[in-house]
Amino acid sequence: MRVHLTVKRIRALKFAPQGERYEVMDAIVPGFGVRVNAKSMSYILTARFPGKRHPTRRTIAAVGEIDLANAREKARKWLEKMKKDQAPPTLRERIRRMKNPDEETFEKVAEKFLRNHVHRNKLRSAREFERIIHKELIPLWGKRDFKAIRRSDVARMLDAKEETAPVQADYILSILSKLCNWYMARDEDYVSPIVRGMRRTKPRQRARDRVFDDDELRIFWKATSDGSTYSRFVRTALLTAQRKTKVLEMQWSEINDEGIWIIPTAFREKSNAKSLGLSRLALDVIDSQPQREDSEYVFAGLGTKPIDGLSKMKKRLDNKMEELNGEPVPYWVVHDLRRTARSLMARAGVRPDVCERVLGHAIPGVWGVYDRYSYEDEKTEAISKLAELIEQIISPQKKAANPIPLRFRRPDRREDLRSTG
Repeated sequence: MRVHLTVKRIRALKFAPQGERYEVMDAIVPGFGVRVNAKSMSYILTARFPGKRHPTRRTIAAVGEIDLANAREKARKWLEKMKKDQAPPTLRERIRRMKNPDEETFEKVAEKFLRNHVHRNKLRSAREFERIIHKELIPLWGKRDFKAIRRSDVARMLDAKEETAPVQADYILSILSKLCNWYMARDEDYVSPIVRGMRRTKPRQRARDRVFDDDELRIFWKATSDGSTYSRFVRTALLTAQRKTKVLEMQWSEINDEGIWIIPTAFREKSNAKSLGLSRLALDVIDSQPQREDSEYVFAGLGTKPIDGLSKMKKRLDNKMEELNGEPVPYWVVHDLRRTARSLMARAGVRPDVCERVLGHAIPGVWGVYDRYSYEDEKTEAISKLAELIEQIISPQKKAANPIPLRFRRPDRREDLRSTG
């Protein structure tokens, strides 16, 4: 039963018997009322709060702490917030914030997620998790209460991102969803704001089919003849058909004296090529890269890490290709070189299953379970055929085959470099 709550009526309320309680609801503001216990009375609001399946009650303040008019006005504001999908804080949350106001900010939770989940489990995509969280999410919500991030907030963020980068919007959504699910597994009162249907693109729409044709391949090869570290990196990516990260993190110690690249397997990695006999053309490209004493990486950048700032380098290469072509070259990304290499191997007559092993794809079905042959010779031949076809495309007169570069025929490559100048 609802009544018109007044100060006089509240004062006339009697405390409930020990161990019991009752509620008197207001006829003016829906869900607003007074909860009476054995020794206290509180203003409350009962409603279906965002993230909750059923109506629940939350305490506004104790009777006497604020007057009836202010309590009723606060209830109205809470109801307005809920229309915008913003839940008011619970009493427990307000007490926790007073004790430690920074404990549950989005930034604090995100950093804990990176530390206790991403890095502790050594996820392969750790760098991408860090980039998205630090560049996209923390600047937007860093100081806000984590539980106060509602579905409408996420939708607005995705809408803004979709205008310029719809695929990137889905990457952000995926990482945010993992963060929210991780937190939800640790807090029984939290419900993730992410629901089905929030993605901005479909996987089939994201699938790329870009490959270089012969004219583009010639332009690409000529544009990468400047001897820069980035040019050698993208040439190696094409000549080995390996993933960008694998090529970027290639180390001198991984290439043995026979010119075989031993590809390390990352934690949680499903599959990779494991080892790859490099072609003479690929070894020439790698051999032309100066070896630094302070870094083990072939494509070393500043400090001891691989080159960074790839987007700027890629833009310079695009400009150079446009200049050589006389008009812009259709948009491409480094991963398209891997698809181009796969297509060229097929064109050169390499068996499909060998192509897949060169790319490091897991072989499905019974074949992948029982066939444990290494296919080392077949993969080496496939890489050689890839290089021969590329040479035929970029130069009608094929060059005579050179032996394995000196660097890869001596045990101590550093000594070779010092002795030769």
